Amino acid sequence: MTSYTLKDIFLKLNKGEMNQVYFLKGDDYFLQEYFIKKVEKNIFGDDASHRELLMPDDMSSQEIIDRISQADLFSSQKYFIIRNPQQIKGKAQDELLQFCFNPTPNHFLVIIIDDYYSSLKIAKELQKVLGSIDVRKPFEKELRSWTNQLFADQGIDPPPSVVQAVLDMAGDSVYHIANQVDKICLGLGEEDKLTPEFVQQFSGWNREYQKWEFLNAVGQKNLSKALLTGNDYISRNDMISLLPSLTALFQEMLFIHMNNGTSQPFRGYIPLTNGVKNKLSAHAKKYTKKEIETNLALLGDIDKSIKTSSENDESLLTRFLFNTLT
Repeated sequence: MTSYTLKDIFLKLNKGEMNQVYFLKGDDYFLQEYFIKKVEKNIFGDDASHRELLMPDDMSSQEIIDRISQADLFSSQKYFIIRNPQQIKGKAQDELLQFCFNPTPNHFLVIIIDDYYSSLKIAKELQKVLGSIDVRKPFEKELRSWTNQLFADQGIDPPPSVVQAVLDMAGDSVYHIANQVDKICLGLGEEDKLTPEFVQQFSGWNREYQKWEFLNAVGQKNLSKALLTGNDYISRNDMISLLPSLTALFQEMLFIHMNNGTSQPFRGYIPLTNGVKNKLSAHAKKYTKKEIETNLALLGDIDKSIKTSSENDESLLTRFLFNTLT
């Protein structure tokens, strides 16, 4: 059967067209939860959560099948979530597929496999019976529509300039965008006008935005700003949380050098926000190919040091920045 986008399914839900069973594939936990809540609201309205998470790690396969299949005396609505259905074995797996063909009345089920490309038998069978809904991390071009959607959920129609400001600030994932939109909407008073300048008020205490400021400072070889923003960031977090984005910055600059100075369309999820991605070509011009390769090797050494030595994060970062930016 078909693979669907969340947008496809939300259009159906808004028309009152809802299935009893859905199959999600992909590892974006925010989108998984966003979908689960959307279905939950369609079933129960604004009542408190009614979902029941069924984990094959904690229950026997037969217990799970009994929970989703057995109706109670009052035929009340029930909502179940099953993660890792591949751990349901033997006869119970066949019964799960039978439930998908013919679900118990008033019972609703969402099945989740994190690996979008799973070749497991159960994934293939569920795909045949139900089709699947894509909940992978969105590509860059999809984040703009998600930003608009998240504002719409709050009853706000943002101007394009505000959407761009949010993407520049937190646009590396829907999760970070959603957090930023929540903060903006929470701080928006009746007399306030939603503008990029208003949005920027929230950047000072946004640790993710601070990380993007740091990465751009590194890209620009601005040592003083990189030291200030980088050490301030790791004072609230840690070096290990900075490494993936810092490594991605130099990897993307290396790709640009290998492509004769031309940036390429992004191949999938990269832990960098638009505000960094859009400056990569300019950043790459500040470094030679050899410097980038040296810096990637240094980052590999830092990763090992974090795991094997007692050197503190501030010392590791400061030493790296002086080696890289001077």
